[in-house]
Amino acid sequence: MNELELAQFAAPAAQTLLATMLTDGWNAAKGRLIHIFSRTEGDPQTAGQSLDELRQRAIANNSPEALEQRRSEVFALLCTAISRDPGAIAPLKELLRDLEDSSAPVKAREIHQSATVQDNGVNFQQISGIQNYRKS
Repeated sequence: MNELELAQFAAPAAQTLLATMLTDGWNAAKGRLIHIFSRTEGDPQTAGQSLDELRQRAIANNSPEALEQRRSEVFALLCTAISRDPGAIAPLKELLRDLEDSSAPVKAREIHQSATVQDNGVNFQQISGIQNYRKS
């Protein structure tokens, strides 16, 4: 992978990973990232500490300028990991695909329901049709 291809991959990847750091889904992604980064760093604990520190800085100061700095740090981590171990690109792509899939809107079948309120109680019944709430 040449430098241009590396940058084209790492820039959006860094943005996705930084956005994930600021969510509750971070812990699941973090474990996978530690595994990927420890392939090049050698020590999972060191990789985990680096990611924890970066996340703490992102949470502590989430101004646009600070987040851009954090994104640059994630970009540098990705570039270093891929440069040291080109095989890291496959698990990174898989992780990013999973993260993007998990943040995509869920497409579910439409559920229609209605509820009626009677004497301060709610009678709920799932039916087909439009969701209606009416007072009786």
